[in-house]
Amino acid sequence: MQDPIDLTAFPVVDAHLHAPLREFPSGLDDYRWQWYEGRREYAELGADLTAYRWAIHELHDELGCEDTEAAVIAAVAAREPGAWLRETLARERVSGLVVDTGYPPPESVFSPAELAEAGGVPVSPLLRIEHRAGELAATSTSFAEFVERFDAVVAGTRAAGYAGLKSVIAYRSGLGIGRPERAQAEEAFARETRSAAGPTLRLTEKHLLDFLLLRALEAARREELPFQLHTGYGDRDIDLRAANPLELRPLLESDAARGVPLVLLHGSYPYSREGAWLAAVYPNVYLDVATCIPPLGWSALVETWRVALAVAPFTRLHASSDAAGLVEHIGLGARRARASLGAVLAELHHIGSLSAAEVEEAAAAILAGTARRLYFGAEQ
Repeated sequence: MQDPIDLTAFPVVDAHLHAPLREFPSGLDDYRWQWYEGRREYAELGADLTAYRWAIHELHDELGCEDTEAAVIAAVAAREPGAWLRETLARERVSGLVVDTGYPPPESVFSPAELAEAGGVPVSPLLRIEHRAGELAATSTSFAEFVERFDAVVAGTRAAGYAGLKSVIAYRSGLGIGRPERAQAEEAFARETRSAAGPTLRLTEKHLLDFLLLRALEAARREELPFQLHTGYGDRDIDLRAANPLELRPLLESDAARGVPLVLLHGSYPYSREGAWLAAVYPNVYLDVATCIPPLGWSALVETWRVALAVAPFTRLHASSDAAGLVEHIGLGARRARASLGAVLAELHHIGSLSAAEVEEAAAAILAGTARRLYFGAEQ
């Protein structure tokens, strides 16, 4: 392998993350669970992931504490969250944040405005449609009222300060999105609300979710908004078979998604080849490579970049941390994005696929430029 190209001079726009928690995790397993995609009761397994071990070693070095898990966690817990955020973003040259507001619960995390103030960088929030639909379903007295309220919310996305939409339909019913009739969606709504309890429902009925996603895509086209889709690796409750982005092909071949920038998250791992192929053949499809969460080790990240750059135009790729509640996720994601991408760009330069100038062009686009264009309305 060639020595990685040093990309530390390139700023990073973290193109997909979840806001940091206001309060630091209270115990060892609670902290580990922020790095782990399995059930909380098995969080101790997270400590044996090579990605987690790498993170602890990196954090010890910058925090100046002992190179042990306990020492690192204690050192991070002692930092004031806002100051730790600003320090982290400045050190890692993170120049913008794209935040999914649907998780964790908004009362437990920094708001987008607080993030921008504390971090000193622009923040673009995304509206998670299933979460908002669950809130509306829990408080609507009829399907007609629910649809009217949902349509108003997605139509007002930009006016409400959001930079795009996000869907986790892969978790709920899978990416094989059909075209249900309104009556089918209404029947599904009745089943969902029959035992409604609490301020939010976790909607899982396929006909209802498909119906809502199609309406959200219409709004995204009218409002010229990007639309992020969870694909591939995620929490244990996902049926990974149904999260293969190839399931989206009928949708992409229809008019429903035409003209809407669709961003496939997490490098679609382990379906990176499939996600890259979609980004290669459909001009409105982008592939995001998350470099901190899910907790993939070095070889998996490098291979994901290899596949992405071997198949898709580099102008259809961007990087993110998929930070899941910890400030350090953001910083370490940026660091690993530069390192793993730099390793693959070095290979491409060595074999003559990219000139030195083209390596810089690709790095600038992937690390920040494409995200700036999609979520901040700025040219690369």
